[in-house]
Amino acid sequence: MQEKPPPSRPVPLYVVIARILIVSGMSFTTAAAIFFFLGGVWQVGLPALGLALLFLVLMFLVERAAE
Repeated sequence: MQEKPPPSRPVPLYVVIARILIVSGMSFTTAAAIFFFLGGVWQVGLPALGLALLFLVLMFLVERAAE
């Protein structure tokens, strides 16, 4: 006989807000980096890409903390 899986817990509000802010920030900085790279402004595009990677790391950290 198979047992039912335990019911899933609701996601805390701070995790939901953090996910929204991180995804928005990552989208904005990635779009800015692409825009600056296409414009040939590497000095601004590289820090924008670095910020996008920072948001990606933050997403992994928030997901780990949510478990």
